[in-house]
Amino acid sequence: MKIVAIDVGTSRIKAAVFIDSGVMTALVDRRLARLASPTTQSALEWAETTEELLRGLAVEHTPEAVVLTGNMHALLAVDAAGEPLAPAVLWNDTGAQAETAELNRQGGAELLRQFGNTATPVFTFPKMMKFRREQPDVYVHTKAFLQSKDFIALRLTGQYATDPVDASGVLGMDLDTQTWNPAFFAEFGLDVSKMPAILPSTAIVGTVTAMAANRTGLRAGIPVIIGAGDLSTAAVGSGVDEETMSLTLGTAGQLLAAGDRAAGEALAGRLFVFSHADPQLRLFLGSVPAGGFNFEWIAGLFGISVPEFFQTAAAGAAPNELPVYLPYILGRGAPFMDYVPDGSWRGLTALHRREDLCRAAVLGTLSALRQSGDLLETIAGKRPRLVLQALACREAVVREAAAGLFAGKELLLPENSEASLAGAAAIALVGLKFVPDFRSAIARLFQASGLPSSPDDAIERYYQRFLARQQE
Repeated sequence: MKIVAIDVGTSRIKAAVFIDSGVMTALVDRRLARLASPTTQSALEWAETTEELLRGLAVEHTPEAVVLTGNMHALLAVDAAGEPLAPAVLWNDTGAQAETAELNRQGGAELLRQFGNTATPVFTFPKMMKFRREQPDVYVHTKAFLQSKDFIALRLTGQYATDPVDASGVLGMDLDTQTWNPAFFAEFGLDVSKMPAILPSTAIVGTVTAMAANRTGLRAGIPVIIGAGDLSTAAVGSGVDEETMSLTLGTAGQLLAAGDRAAGEALAGRLFVFSHADPQLRLFLGSVPAGGFNFEWIAGLFGISVPEFFQTAAAGAAPNELPVYLPYILGRGAPFMDYVPDGSWRGLTALHRREDLCRAAVLGTLSALRQSGDLLETIAGKRPRLVLQALACREAVVREAAAGLFAGKELLLPENSEASLAGAAAIALVGLKFVPDFRSAIARLFQASGLPSSPDDAIERYYQRFLARQQE
C-alpha cells in the first residue's frame, strides 16, 4: 500500500510517499512565502501548496491513503464554509502576554493538574482570548479554530477534527480524558463549540471528497488519517521512547522525550507535557524558541550565509576561551516557561573574533537543551540514547558540540532525517492495521547509525560556565 504523508511546516510543506514496509519512495517540498509579519501565514497558501505537491505525487505514485502532521499552537479561524477569516497566527507569536498572565493568575496549579502545562503565549488558548477581545465580530462568525494539519484535513475530507497532540498544545484539553473542558473555556469567555472534535491520532477522519480529488489528483474515497502535531510525529520518527531522546535544531531547538502518566505528572510545570500519538505515553519537551534561528540571525548580523556560519564556527577558539552565549533572543522556553527575549554573549572581550562568537552560539544553544535533558533525567529517569535530527545531525560543528555535551550517551544519526514525515507514516501503519502498535511501526521506519561520543572536559566546563552565567 502507498501512503502519502504531509507535513505543514512553518517554513516549507513536505509530502512523502511510504510503502507499508516503511520505505520512503518519494519526497517533494515547497518553501512557503512569509507574510509581512514573521508570525503569520496564509492558510490558503498551505492548502494550495499541499494540493500542488499532491498533484505531482498522484500522477506517478497513486497514493492509497493520506496521513497528516504539521506545526502546532497556531490560531486559524475558519467560517462555516471552511474559509479562513484571517491569516493564521503561528506558534512564534508571543503577543498574548496579558492573556497568558490572566490565565496563570486565575488558573494556578489547576492548569498543571488538568492540562499538564501552565499558560504561555505560544499556546493557542491565550491567542484565542486575544482574538476574541480584539476582533469580536470575526470571532462571532468563526465556525472552528484549527491547527495547520487540521485545515488540510478539512480541505481533503470536509470534516472538522483534530488529534490529542494538537489539542494538548492549545491548552484546555484534559490530558486524562482527552476531551475539551467546557467549564474552562466558559470561565475565560470562549465558546468550546468552536473547537473541533478530538480523534485518536490513528483515526480515519474521513475520505478524500470528489472536490478534493479534482484539486489534488488523489483518488476520491481514499482514507485520510488525522495524524498528530509535529512534536509527536518528530518523536515517533526519531525512535523516541522511555530510553531514547531526540535533539532537533530547526527554527526552534527541541529536546523530545516520552514517558508514562506518572512521569508526566512529575514533570508538569518543569518541561512541557503533551499528549502523544502513542496513547500509552506522554510527550515531554524542553525547548529553546530560537534554536537554529540563532544561527540564521547571527549569520545575518555578519553578512554571511548559514553554511558560512557553520564554517566560521568550526574555526572558533577552544571552549575555555569562548564567551558564553545565552540563546534566548526569542525567550527562554522550557524549563523556564519564559518568552521575554533576553539573549546575550557573556564574558565578551576585545580579543574575541567572529569565529569565537559563532562557535559560542553553537555551544550555548545546545547547552540550553542539555539543561532540559538534565532536568528530565533527574525527575523521570535516565535516557541512555540520543538521536540527532536536522542541523544537529547535518553539521559537523554541531555534532561535535552534541557529542561533548551529551557524553556517555549512545548518539544516533538517523538514516531518514525526515522525522515528522516518518512519524506520520508510522501513525498510518498503526491506524491502517499494518502493525499492532507504535513499537512495531518504529521498528519498521527508524534506522540509525552510531556517532562516537566521549567525555570532553573543556566542553563540560563551558556548560558549567553557561549555567553560572544564567544566574547573573
